[in-house]
Amino acid sequence: MMNILNLINEQGSTIKYQRIIFPDGQPHIKMDMNSIGGLDRGAPLRIICRLASANDLLLLLFVKNTLDYLEFVNVEVCVSYLLAARMDRVMLDGEPFSLKVVAAILNQGDFKKVKVFDPHSEVTNALFNRSYSITNHEFVKDALEHYYDFHPATQYCLVSPDAGALKKIHKLAVYLNASSIVECMKERDLKTGELTNFKTTADDLHNKTCFIIDDICDGGGTFAGTASLLKSKGAAKVILIVSHGIFSKGVTIENIDDIYTTNSYKEIAGVKCFPIEKYL
Repeated sequence: MMNILNLINEQGSTIKYQRIIFPDGQPHIKMDMNSIGGLDRGAPLRIICRLASANDLLLLLFVKNTLDYLEFVNVEVCVSYLLAARMDRVMLDGEPFSLKVVAAILNQGDFKKVKVFDPHSEVTNALFNRSYSITNHEFVKDALEHYYDFHPATQYCLVSPDAGALKKIHKLAVYLNASSIVECMKERDLKTGELTNFKTTADDLHNKTCFIIDDICDGGGTFAGTASLLKSKGAAKVILIVSHGIFSKGVTIENIDDIYTTNSYKEIAGVKCFPIEKYL
């Protein structure tokens, strides 16, 4: 039997606990020994967490240290959102390889497995010990089914917003048995972050619903520019499906008609937000 320590939703946790923040900002946790007492210490135990901040990462290592002292010997972690996942290389001179630093810290936990939901790139699995990706396939399937419950006759296509998403979307299309894929491209100035020169391989999207699929939405600039381009080609609707919703500039994105996401990073109001535990 798999025991669960769910740091996202205590109601779904076999082991009950109390989270604390000390006055100096340090995270802390107290596990309920009554909920631990009857557990088999040799049985698999899964920690479910989001690593959205440095404090989240530190708390995870505190949790693993506690479980080590309690002699749990088969502990894995499922990460819904991974801090620094986008910094998977040195972008510019004078900047850190942030993901490598995070991986070095997390690897100190010596987990039996590290599973990450829809990581930004394959670099994650290369850096983390005993690491596995959890694809976004089931989440996207659920989002599409939800949309089609209300729009059953829709002609649609899957859209890759940039080169980084292209490899993933082809695997997704095989899973969904989808035949229509639109490839888009953009240019980004790494020094300023400015996005320009949006392009697409599609010539005519007349009356189609376009589903842009990607891992992260932060400010939404990529998706606003891509959606504008798609509508200029005749797209009737543009729907955004992203695994990790940050939405640092809000959930209203120009030319995007609807948004699907999960609560992998945080709870999101104003969009269709699916509970991440289903996919971990």
